[in-house]
Amino acid sequence: MSGTGIEDRLALQDMLVGYCRAIDRRASADDAAAYYVEDGVLDNSAVGAPVAEGRAAVRAMIDGMFTSMASLEHYLSNFLVETSDTETAQLSAYVVAHGQPNGGDAFSMRGAYAVDASKVDGAWRIARLTFKPFG
Repeated sequence: MSGTGIEDRLALQDMLVGYCRAIDRRASADDAAAYYVEDGVLDNSAVGAPVAEGRAAVRAMIDGMFTSMASLEHYLSNFLVETSDTETAQLSAYVVAHGQPNGGDAFSMRGAYAVDASKVDGAWRIARLTFKPFG
């Protein structure tokens, strides 16, 4: 964790929690996508979703979630800043997600988020978020 002070560690955790809450609260897709750098990547390919490359593609994927899902809930724990300097960081967190598709059966997923983050204009943003399911 070289180079990572407590303020940065908390800001990184807040970044990931804020992103998940923006999705769970069904804020605008723009609000959720704003947690990403301009060329950020959202990789949920381990559960059959396409990889979204670039903030516009991330926004479109999130908008699709809002359209197809009646509800989503993310629960995060076990945050770990694995490596960091003053401008980049790698962190992980366990995630349990519950969803209710429109007209479909509810589901739950367990896994971990692997996140590459970059500091942009003094704020941490997601450069790449990869979901890695458990089991």
